[in-house]
Amino acid sequence: MAALIDGRARDATPLERALVALARKSWAEPARLAPVDLAPVRAVVGDGALDYVLVLGGFHFINRIADLLDVDPEALPESLRRFEPIRKLGVRIAAMLMARWDLANRPYGRSYEEACEAWAPVFAPALGHPLGDELAPLRARPKVIEAIALALEERDARSSLERASLAAVQRAVEQALPSREDEADGFHARPADPVEAFAFVGTRYAQRTTAEMIDALRARGFDDLGILDLAIAVADANQWARTHRLLGLAPELFYLPAGVGARTAVA
Repeated sequence: MAALIDGRARDATPLERALVALARKSWAEPARLAPVDLAPVRAVVGDGALDYVLVLGGFHFINRIADLLDVDPEALPESLRRFEPIRKLGVRIAAMLMARWDLANRPYGRSYEEACEAWAPVFAPALGHPLGDELAPLRARPKVIEAIALALEERDARSSLERASLAAVQRAVEQALPSREDEADGFHARPADPVEAFAFVGTRYAQRTTAEMIDALRARGFDDLGILDLAIAVADANQWARTHRLLGLAPELFYLPAGVGARTAVA
């Protein structure tokens, strides 16, 4: 895997090379992503490239939540990882459990027109007008329409954050989105506002989130649920920032209007 990521794997397939390049740019220069960056993947798998965009966005989502909230990626306690037999046993148990999962792809039952009709009520409030041709880039993969609509429903129905807080996070993520590699690495001055700082670090290098940053959010009035929903909002905005650029979708399909709420808001 390291050789593949570093470009040293001589036996890498064209698809693997295209996916590594896409993943690297989505980390180093996400602000510059465009549908043309999906062309090498599309050249190998055709419209299946749209499915890979969902996978890429999904990892940008879940990895940020894990890093922002310091979720241990290992099931085993750190004290036990030193012992190789226990590590191997943990891997075998995990493999036995995963072997029971049915991961087969299934055909999607709706056409593009049917998916648009079914989910139009979800998109209309985000757009501020009835759904038109905004989802046309997804005609070949109508299941992507449902995936985005479900994310919108989850955000609007489940989050404990006020819409002003969600809008502030989305704006902070867009402003922090790297446009070159040195912005995705290194060290940079972060905003003084604790919510904007959380979004800034969560966008550029979520693994650097500190306990002091969490304490600052608590001092601002956020409880555990509020901090969790802030992390989800940061992860969600990062996922969408990459997804809409690669798929050629209008940002307003998901982002709240710029005029919603004040510059920052307390949950």
